[in-house]
Amino acid sequence: MRLLVSLLSILVCVRAAAETPTVELEASGLDDELGLLYSSQVQFGLDGLPLVTIGLMDGQQTVSVSSSEGLTLSGRVERDGQLVRKTIRSEPGQTWIFEPLDPTPALVQYWCAVESWPFSDGARLEKAVEHWRRLGAQSQVFEVGSVFGIRGHVIDNRTYILGIQSFSSEKEAEEAGRDVFERHGVQSFVHAHLACRPGGRLKVGPASTEKASAGVEPFVDLVEVRSIDGGPVTVHRVEHSRGYRWHGFEDRCYAGSVLVTLDREGKLVVVNRIAVDRLLEGLVPAEIFPAAPMEALKAQAVVARGEVFAKIGTRHFLDPYLLCAETHCQVYAGVKAESPRCSRAVEVTRGQLLFLGSDLVDSVYSACCGGHGEDNDAVWSDPPSPALRGKPDMASRRPMHLQTRGKLEDWLNTEPDAYCRLSSFNKKDLFRWERAFDAAEMETLVAKAKPIGRVVSIQILARGVSGRAKAVRVVGTRGDLVVQREWPIRQLFGNLRSAMFVVTTEMDDEQMVSAFRFRGGGWGHGVGMCQIGAIGMAEHGHDYRQILAHYYGGAEVFRLYGGS
Repeated sequence: MRLLVSLLSILVCVRAAAETPTVELEASGLDDELGLLYSSQVQFGLDGLPLVTIGLMDGQQTVSVSSSEGLTLSGRVERDGQLVRKTIRSEPGQTWIFEPLDPTPALVQYWCAVESWPFSDGARLEKAVEHWRRLGAQSQVFEVGSVFGIRGHVIDNRTYILGIQSFSSEKEAEEAGRDVFERHGVQSFVHAHLACRPGGRLKVGPASTEKASAGVEPFVDLVEVRSIDGGPVTVHRVEHSRGYRWHGFEDRCYAGSVLVTLDREGKLVVVNRIAVDRLLEGLVPAEIFPAAPMEALKAQAVVARGEVFAKIGTRHFLDPYLLCAETHCQVYAGVKAESPRCSRAVEVTRGQLLFLGSDLVDSVYSACCGGHGEDNDAVWSDPPSPALRGKPDMASRRPMHLQTRGKLEDWLNTEPDAYCRLSSFNKKDLFRWERAFDAAEMETLVAKAKPIGRVVSIQILARGVSGRAKAVRVVGTRGDLVVQREWPIRQLFGNLRSAMFVVTTEMDDEQMVSAFRFRGGGWGHGVGMCQIGAIGMAEHGHDYRQILAHYYGGAEVFRLYGGS
């Protein structure tokens, strides 16, 4: 589990000589802000509501930030062997550049893991540990997730992960997982464990100087950046060449504070610390069409909020943030992406989340389910959730059981009355799609994972209730390859829209494989809410509570904060 630390600041301000930029020094105290970033501990704002950290970019050699009203840059510097806090107040509109100095990369262990359980299921965990130890495994148990309270309500998303062998590289752990699947029929996954976090210093300086470090001593580990007037901070991605010539691209503005520190490789990472509902204003319009019906936008706001809370401490174990700004977590595009309609949806659902009984629902979602949702444990290594059972996206929720090729093929040939098919936002190649690769293309794709020669067959070893592939074997002229889990399977075959597919082999005149044709449905993993389906439901008169109950097994909306 990530290290849990407390934050204690002792403020003793000493104003430096009157010059630009203004510099303030404070006693450093006992705080470990970097440790807090790597922990799963939830921070809270002055209003008592939770803050989260979002990774905006990493792997950068140079980063720059600015604000029209000026910035404060705060962090620790070393003075006479002691760490003291230093704050710089910059001029309005001035851009500041960061670079790593003497970084120390992180020490990482990659574990081949086989199972995960809710925190309450300790008895089952003990049996599993004993079972794998009898088979000669190392058996290391990791506790991930977090527990925290909001306005008297406790959210506990902690789970156990059982690792059976550690490796120095992710590739080695993946290979071990394939062996476990072949020998024991157990699906595996890789759990990354941070054995020692990175460290180092950061050179910081205004862009107007010849060198970023001119006149400014290096900060240790971390710098917090805020706009002086409380407005957004602009983050520029920059390219480094001779001297400090740079240009920004993909400039984005972020509310809250921006943190610059070192990633696992010793390069720069930029993090946004922000209140959850403020985050959603720049997230919801990046995840769904802002022109969608308001009830669908409300549903999106609730599930996006729920996914933020449910994912705290459960991913990005190697990074100094809780969530990323990409599809892996949820797409977050900052202030410039905000939409009045989406912001309204966030506001009217403020503090609302989905619960099934007393349990917070991990309210995941995808673009289009293809007419049938999938079980969460068929897609990820998570424990099965009763709120995330795959069912048809229709008024009738009776499962179709599409685990066999024949049933799935029949399903893909029909035009069911699924909400995502009936939606006005359903476009070509979304609900149903096809994609083909010739023999040479397929060989090249598979070789990225493992060179096995010319591919002669693709075998689906297991499917979920929606027909989505859970494990495949690719047979080649020089070996074969087994791939587990929905997303790695899609990646293997050139980023397919979904794993709900059947594959047909085409032969040439000499009866040699000439091509592979995939026919499938939907876009995304299919677990939880189907976004196009939610729009379809809203267009057919359903409100957001009905939409959410439809996709999450009867779960109910509960306002955790923000209401009277």
